Amino acid sequence: MPGGETNWKKSLPADIVAGTTTALVGIPQVMGFALVAGINPVYGLYTAIFSTAFGAFLTGSTYLRVMLSNVLAVSIYSVLAPVPEADVPATLFVLTLLVGTFQLGFGLIKAGSLTRFISNSVLTGFVAGAALLIVLAQLGNLTGYQLPREAIQILAVPDLLLHADELQPEALAVGLLTIALALGFRQLKRLRSVALLLPVIIATLIARIAFPEVAIVGSIASIPAGLPAPVIPDLALAPGLLIPALALAIIGLVMAVGVTETTPEPDGTVADVNRDFLGQGATNILASFFQCAPSSGSLSATALNVAAGAKTRAANLISGVIVGVIILVAGPLAELIPLPALAGILILIGIELIYQPREIACIWKYSRPGRWGMVATFTSTQILPLQYSIYIGVLLSLVIYLVTSTREASVVHLVPVDEWIFRVEPVPDRLPSGTTTILSISGSVYFATLRAIERSLPSPEGSESAVVILALRGRSEAGIGLFRMLERYARKVRAHNGRFILAEVEPRLLAGLEESGAAGTIGRKNIFLATPVIWESLQGAIRAAEAGD
Repeated sequence: MPGGETNWKKSLPADIVAGTTTALVGIPQVMGFALVAGINPVYGLYTAIFSTAFGAFLTGSTYLRVMLSNVLAVSIYSVLAPVPEADVPATLFVLTLLVGTFQLGFGLIKAGSLTRFISNSVLTGFVAGAALLIVLAQLGNLTGYQLPREAIQILAVPDLLLHADELQPEALAVGLLTIALALGFRQLKRLRSVALLLPVIIATLIARIAFPEVAIVGSIASIPAGLPAPVIPDLALAPGLLIPALALAIIGLVMAVGVTETTPEPDGTVADVNRDFLGQGATNILASFFQCAPSSGSLSATALNVAAGAKTRAANLISGVIVGVIILVAGPLAELIPLPALAGILILIGIELIYQPREIACIWKYSRPGRWGMVATFTSTQILPLQYSIYIGVLLSLVIYLVTSTREASVVHLVPVDEWIFRVEPVPDRLPSGTTTILSISGSVYFATLRAIERSLPSPEGSESAVVILALRGRSEAGIGLFRMLERYARKVRAHNGRFILAEVEPRLLAGLEESGAAGTIGRKNIFLATPVIWESLQGAIRAAEAGD
């Protein structure tokens, strides 16, 4: 269509600029994240080519950049740490395939809404814990003292102190120089987009001239000039990777939901997270045949894509193509990058992820369950493999939800101010005799909250001829526990010559009351069905109570 062609031509220059920017910034990042994951940096580069390009076509979000992320990298390291070095590549490709399969499955069953049950406090603790692991994992590369693989946790700090005499001042100087340059370039608006790439280039040149003994990427891995040959993942390795792959799939999707919800589409709408699930799943499945690591939507990379001026999803496609061209032309040059320089970039990224003072302060101050959920999740990341910490986080999120909703479930007293206006007051301990008391349930209604709700109901003991109206608007889903609770309270009120009335009852709830027999106990004339007009049914119940009908 002519209009579409015109729009495409108009957006292409901006997409080229954005794609070039994210490609140049992403190259040192993905190489560093590959080091964090304990894999050859070339697999990080392949992921930046294929996963980013495939994701541009397959995900629902226009700007979402799919790549190897920092949190996923730490999780991959936890999975691959026990694997013999010779088997790491084959295991990695199968892991990518399984992660994609799980993500695709989540998309097919439309599981996007379930991610809301992972609380923000737990996610904050998880990300901060994973970021600390990134920092600790790079202390060896930064200082030139190689930590044992099993020591890359909080024990890395005392281990380094005990071996202070083995640290390499040259390596530390290169790493600290890289960090200082990155911080400095970020202050310059014109250089902000390459504030991570330029320090690595400068540090590489300085190390080649002044510190040739500093370890480089080429000392641990080779970066060939060319694109990878397709491989078929060895499915015989799959059974032992199912549980960690599921954890990585959950981590990736939770990260991606955060990106989708904070990055609106060009028209201002929010992309369909379930389509993003499908797209990321298909991306990882396809990428596993091209020697890629598991990938997910990256918040920082997507934010950079938008800030660089991306207009369409072509920006991500261009980014992948540019990384591919760079590898074809100058792949082996990446072997000259000093490991302390990459470590400095990763430590800087990790510290920025840990330093979330406003987020942490709000959680600590305003949510007691969230506070301990954040602390527990953070602690679990330091003592358990990270892929299992996400399970701890999911469990804690559910516990926090259950505890919070149980505490908040109660009954409130509605005092009429005008015909359609009510003032909320605390529920009286006992029903006043000869008067009408209007109540409403506040909070969630399910089996765990019924006891708290029943305790909140005013006692009919000592009252005579009291009328109780309980408004149940919006309570269409209920179980037998609610029906039995309402029956018990109706009997108590009736035992003191009182009357118990239900108002704003949804048709589905009425069906349950009738089928369970509770409607017979309460009395069908004491049940007022909800109407499309809010509180109309309640007004009818009040008039019936006043008239004694």
